[in-house]
Order: sequence, then C-alpha cells, then structure tokens
Amino acid sequence: MNTRQMALCKQLVKMSSDQAADWLIDTYPVDSDEWGEAILLLPHRSWKKAEQQRLASYFFKKLPFSGYRGYEAFASIMSVASMVGCVKNALPEDTARRELLLYYLVPVLNRSAKNDSDRRIIHDFVIGVS
Repeated sequence: MNTRQMALCKQLVKMSSDQAADWLIDTYPVDSDEWGEAILLLPHRSWKKAEQQRLASYFFKKLPFSGYRGYEAFASIMSVASMVGCVKNALPEDTARRELLLYYLVPVLNRSAKNDSDRRIIHDFVIGVS
C-alpha cells in the first residue's frame, strides 16, 4: 500500500460506516479502471453489517473477480453466511464464469470458515451453484 492509499485509509476510519461506504461507491464506480483500489482499502476499517452488504452488493456486480484478492477483502469484513448470501445474489449466468468464481472463492471461504455451520453453508452453496 502506498502513502496515498494509507492516507485514504485514515480518512475512511474518520467517517461513519455509512459515509465511508458512500465514499467508496462514489469514488470507485465498478465501471471505472480504479474500482480495484476500493477493494484494497476495504479491509482497513470496520463496517456495520448493513454497509458490508451494501458494499458487497455493489462491488459483486464485477463477479467473478480474476483472483483471490477481492474475495479475501470481503471475507475479512463479513461472515461466511453474509458473504455467501451476497454472492448468491450476484451469480453470473454463464457456466464458465461461475466456475471461475468458484475456483477463487471457495478456497477463501474455506479459510474463513470458523465452525461446522460455516462449512455447511459453503458446501450447500457449492452444490447449489455446480
């Protein structure tokens, strides 16, 4: 993370969760080339559940991500159940894109699982998507 990004993180922490989510969405539209920077900034503050879901719903419009980083960022701020719920709402129609999503997402979810309930949610999700 460069010094500008560290300064942005400090600004985000000073805002309310709602204001910070608005700022990320307004500053990094998903159709811009810079939207990935929002994913980089995401784990550097705590988020209320409503904003976690709002941010996921917004940035998951880009699913599947082309690597682990985006999934890891959201897994660091959300429960497995919340993340899976948001992913379900944004699943791509194309089978190849779903396979790419599972390829990167499932290992991240498995690392984030804290108990048998989380593992069951992941299992059920994978069976439902496959």
